Amino acid sequence: MPYPADYGGAIDVFYRLKALHKLGVKITLHCYEYGRPQQDELLKYTEAVHYYPRKKSVFDTIGKTPFIVKTRNSKQLMSNLSLDDSPILFEGLHTCYSLDDACLKNRTKIVRTHNIEHEYYAELAKNNKGLTKRFYSGESRKLKKFESQLKYATHILAIKESDANHFKQYSDSLEVLPAASKEISGAAKRETDDSFLFHGNLSVEENEIGAKWLINEVFSNLNLENKLKIAGKDPSPELIKICEKHNVELITNPSEDAIQALIESARVHVFYSSQATGVKLKLINVLSSSGHIVVNENMILGTNLYSVCSLAKDAIEFQNLIQEKIKTELPEVEFHSRIAFLGTNYSTVNNSQILLNLI
Repeated sequence: MPYPADYGGAIDVFYRLKALHKLGVKITLHCYEYGRPQQDELLKYTEAVHYYPRKKSVFDTIGKTPFIVKTRNSKQLMSNLSLDDSPILFEGLHTCYSLDDACLKNRTKIVRTHNIEHEYYAELAKNNKGLTKRFYSGESRKLKKFESQLKYATHILAIKESDANHFKQYSDSLEVLPAASKEISGAAKRETDDSFLFHGNLSVEENEIGAKWLINEVFSNLNLENKLKIAGKDPSPELIKICEKHNVELITNPSEDAIQALIESARVHVFYSSQATGVKLKLINVLSSSGHIVVNENMILGTNLYSVCSLAKDAIEFQNLIQEKIKTELPEVEFHSRIAFLGTNYSTVNNSQILLNLI
C-alpha cells in the first residue's frame, strides 16, 4: 500500500505513481492490504485500484519460497492481470511470485528492485538472536536463490548503480531508476531552530538500531543544550525508555504534515544505518530542507550523494560534526547547490521517462 507515503518504500512508489499520471500514463494499481486501510487518494492517479489480502501463516515460513514472496500470492491478482495485455511493473523482488507464470509469458514485465534483498536480510540476521535470527537467516538464503527468477523479467530497473552491477547477471536490459520523491518547485531557504532530527519508520529494525546507536554512542556522551528529536512510526517500548532516560524528544506516529514541519525546521539532520542496502528515501526527502545533513557511509554507499552530505566515519566524527553544524545555518549557496542536485538527479517526472522508454 503506497499511501500514506510515510516510509521509504511507500514514498518511492507513491511519487512515481503521481509522476506517471502527470505524464499521461493510465495506471491500474494492484496492492496487498495489511495494516493500512484502503485509500481514496490513490484513485486520483489511477484508473482502478485492486486490493488483495496478504494472508500470513507460520506455515508460510516452510519451503523454498521466501516468506515475503510467498505471502504475496493471489489467484485473483493473476485473474485481473490477465484481463488485458498492458505492461506490468513489479515493485520489489517480494512482488515477483508470478514473474515466471505461463499466463504472463508474452507480457512486458519490468521489475524495479528496491535493494539486494538477501543482503538486507543477512544484515538483519546479524543484529538478532534466537528464532528471529534463524528466520532472517533463512529468508536471506531463500531470497538469494529466488533472485534468479529475475531472468524472466523483460527489463530490470535498479535503484542505484552498485545494485545494477549485481543484477546485470540476470538481464541485458538493465538501467538505474533513481528513487522517487516529492517534486521540488520554488524551493526557498528557511530559518531553522537549533535542534537535531533523526526520523524514519521506527517499527523497521534498521531505523530502531540507528536511533539507539545515535543516542547511546553520540548524544549521550555530549553535554548539549540542543535537543535531539526522534520522529517516526510505532517505536518499541525499549526505544521509548531509552529516549526518556536520555532526555530525547520522541515524536510518535506524526502525521505527514507534522513530519514535514519537523524536517523543515531542524538545523541538523542526523542519520545512521547499520546496512548499506538500497537507497534511504528519508535522506532524499531532507535534501530539499534548510538543514545540514550528517550521515555515516552506509547511508550513501553506492550512490552519488557524497557531495551533498557531511560524512562521519565513527561516533567521534559524528560528535565533532554535529557540534560544528549546530552553530550556524546552512549557507545559502550550499542550499541552492542541493536543490540543483535534486533537480538534476532526482526529478521523479524526468526519471520516469526511463520507465516510459521501456513500454
